[in-house]
Amino acid sequence: MKYLVVQTKQIGDVLISTALCNNLKQHDPAGEVHYLVMDYCAGMAEGNPNIDKLLIIEKARRNEWRYMKELLMGIRRERYDVVINSQGQMIGLLTCLLSGAGLRIGFDSFPWRLGHNRIVRFRKDTEHQGNSTLVDDRFSLLKPLELAQEDRNYYLWLSEAEKQRGRESLQAAGVDLERPLVAMGVNSLGHYKRWPIDCFAEVARWLIEEHNAQTLIYCGPGEEEYNRGLKPLLPAALQASVFDHIQTRSVRELVGLFAHCQLFVGNDTGPRHMAQAISLPLLTIVAPGGDKIIANPVNHPRYQAIDIFDAKGADYQLPTQEKDFFDEALFRSITPELVIQRLAALLAQSQAAD
Repeated sequence: MKYLVVQTKQIGDVLISTALCNNLKQHDPAGEVHYLVMDYCAGMAEGNPNIDKLLIIEKARRNEWRYMKELLMGIRRERYDVVINSQGQMIGLLTCLLSGAGLRIGFDSFPWRLGHNRIVRFRKDTEHQGNSTLVDDRFSLLKPLELAQEDRNYYLWLSEAEKQRGRESLQAAGVDLERPLVAMGVNSLGHYKRWPIDCFAEVARWLIEEHNAQTLIYCGPGEEEYNRGLKPLLPAALQASVFDHIQTRSVRELVGLFAHCQLFVGNDTGPRHMAQAISLPLLTIVAPGGDKIIANPVNHPRYQAIDIFDAKGADYQLPTQEKDFFDEALFRSITPELVIQRLAALLAQSQAAD
């Protein structure tokens, strides 16, 4: 059998959907598993032993009809038996329609469903197993294949050379790898997801003073000015423990830095998934317009999240049901003290497990 999994959205989605590829390969070791992704997300699937071939779309050329025509004709020439469309976008629809695959599985949403001949109802055909609802919904796409068993975890495979390059980058920046190192994700593409940076500074201060930790403030393109605003908020004596100028050229280089961290704390973004994929203990701070069970496991001892209902109580009624709304005062209800309390418990639990 020959399988194609389509996931052309963001970094976190691409990483989570690699779990579909893992399960297909484990179910059918002699089968061939291909994965269609955008170029800027391909690092989330590189090195995965369960993916036989990565099909990569160049983001800069996705609106060139000649380029896309050749890409789609190449997909048709592959003669797939099964196409699994895990993302509702035009490329997924076109891939399904033109692939010629006998089985085309996807969600029941218009117009994307027009390319599917086996429909899965989003959040209706899902069997929740304590994972995030995002992971569980993805796995509903495998239900028509009736796999004998499932592993709903997702992983990143780093080479020893990538880990070594991460080590060298940290040491060149002055990081002492004998001391704990905490990756801190203070930014987000969506501003509504940003817990205030002064709150992060209070958490960084506690980590440095109470745990002799160093803080890695990583930056995506264009995030440097905002992210580097944390360090000046700390007392001068603590600023040497904050590293906010380490450059990475790819998502895999960033994971190479994470490989030498002992903790991740940050907003609900793609790097949070990267941390989980290398089994790094983490605490995600979820914005009021979000829902922590969408992307975070439920009651997991190692991968935890905190949201407005932890601060206000389970019966709290949000002022609006609008998705992704921003209310800084409400977001600040998740106080540094509450986050520190959760981190203290997480660290104690992780140390006991180790």
